[in-house]
Amino acid sequence: MKKISIYLLAMAGTCLTAFAQVDRSSYPEPGPAPRINIGDPATFTLDNGLKVFVVENHKLPRVTYSLVIDRDPILEGDKAGLTTLMGDMLMGGTTSRSKDELDEAIDRIGARIGVTSTSATASSLKKYNGQLLDLFADVLFHPAFPPSELDKLKKQLISSLAAAKDDPSSIIGVVRNAAMYGKDHPYGETETETTVQNLQVADFKAYYNTYFKPNVAYLAIVGDITVAEARDLVERYFAGWQKGEVPTHEWPTPPSPQGTKVVLVNRPASAQSVINVGYPLDLKPNNPDVIAVNVVSRVLGGGSSGRLFLNLREDKGYTYGAYGGVTPDELVASLNTSASVRNPVTDSATHEIIHELERMGKKTITQEELDLAKAALAGSFGRSLEQPSTIARFAINTELQKLPKDFYKNYLQNLDKLTLAQVNDIAAKYVHGDNVQITIVGKTDDFADRMDTFGEVQYYTPTGDPEVKEPRP
Repeated sequence: MKKISIYLLAMAGTCLTAFAQVDRSSYPEPGPAPRINIGDPATFTLDNGLKVFVVENHKLPRVTYSLVIDRDPILEGDKAGLTTLMGDMLMGGTTSRSKDELDEAIDRIGARIGVTSTSATASSLKKYNGQLLDLFADVLFHPAFPPSELDKLKKQLISSLAAAKDDPSSIIGVVRNAAMYGKDHPYGETETETTVQNLQVADFKAYYNTYFKPNVAYLAIVGDITVAEARDLVERYFAGWQKGEVPTHEWPTPPSPQGTKVVLVNRPASAQSVINVGYPLDLKPNNPDVIAVNVVSRVLGGGSSGRLFLNLREDKGYTYGAYGGVTPDELVASLNTSASVRNPVTDSATHEIIHELERMGKKTITQEELDLAKAALAGSFGRSLEQPSTIARFAINTELQKLPKDFYKNYLQNLDKLTLAQVNDIAAKYVHGDNVQITIVGKTDDFADRMDTFGEVQYYTPTGDPEVKEPRP
């Protein structure tokens, strides 16, 4: 017993010595950013042109199928609302199953199936793989497009549009896009009660027959499945999908405003103004600047540590939150900032947003801001890897967006390597406070007479149409 006590005392002394040698006055230096061990997908292409990616992950007995249709943006015109309802119409029943029968069959095996106008996903436990694909293929290749389902969906969408007319956040999205891109651009048009009422079953069948083709489709399979199993299943369920010509569409890139443009929407009942400041720009997802732009966006308005939040909420008390950043896009990227503020401070809040854009463009990002942004982006990236759908998205994005094959594997390393000088150069390249569009929805009588200090003032209706308004006396 005495020997044991002496041994424990000696161990305790050793531990105390070790703890005493630790410097707790500063945080430990972070280790080097790791290269992410994302499995390289096995790839193959069916004779009909369907490109398939398989990522084996045997940790859980689940399999997820993610399908993407790669079509150009389309202008829906007097049928606007078609792509919004397309997914629900595909899930509205097949030639062999009613909607209720389809939903019951999916629930019976604890599966999930979801469809949009350009994508579809399906997942279940591996033991139900065959049943899942029976249902998934039925939805994709044998839609019934029942008229009764369309009638119900149209009523629901029209009801949502009616509610949106009273929602400032919805209004500002409609008006901002219409004023920035024009209603004759896919990004500027909007659904109305009239365009939704125009929709007929024939429109959905025409869209389906035009764009749902395997030669513009990508299928990612992730989970507890081997490449050989995946190939057999894909051949069985997707090889009969008939390829065809898919029309392409080209759209002009909207120019940035020449001079600052102020777009106002009067909503007399509003106690707050919803503000959006932004502009279009050219930044495709495969541009080498994208990772640095993500850092700049985080510093500008990516959360409670962003400059917009710290200025408009913490310092000025104008709002509960202010956010913003740059969104890359294959057709047209954009910078957007937004905040909801009290009516009397609408002009002051707008001034502060533009001030932060100007300041960001003058290479003012600090090392502390850079470190915080890197940590936040790295953490978000790491958490996303917990979802199988993320790996599927990575595989498809790499092909669709023509990214380097090791883009996601090296993401953390490339993020970590960014220097302060590099990030500030990117901020100066993409962020500016002049030649912007200011869009505001609110009680304009409270602030309109002060907005012409920013630029030419234009009035729009809540549906995104220019409003003829007499000049103020």
